[in-house]
Amino acid sequence: MEFMLIFGIHFIIMGSGSMFLSLVVSSVAKKIPFLVTIFGCMFLGVLYASKIGFTDILWLAALFNGVLSAIAVGLVKLVDYAGERAERVNG
Repeated sequence: MEFMLIFGIHFIIMGSGSMFLSLVVSSVAKKIPFLVTIFGCMFLGVLYASKIGFTDILWLAALFNGVLSAIAVGLVKLVDYAGERAERVNG
């Protein structure tokens, strides 16, 4: 039971950091390819998980951070597309 609490708290921290970093990188530096951002967040998640002692589930940390990073990058791309589309419609 203790492990699940610690596990959950660390994964929430890791996921929040991953999404925030992806949002900042995708919105500020638009020239960086999205795969670089996703793989960078996956790598940082693996580093964080190994630092706190979750060495058995490093693959889960990488997958978790990759998915959350992809969601964040996709949201930024969606907002950019919607803004460009609105400008084209309004002339």
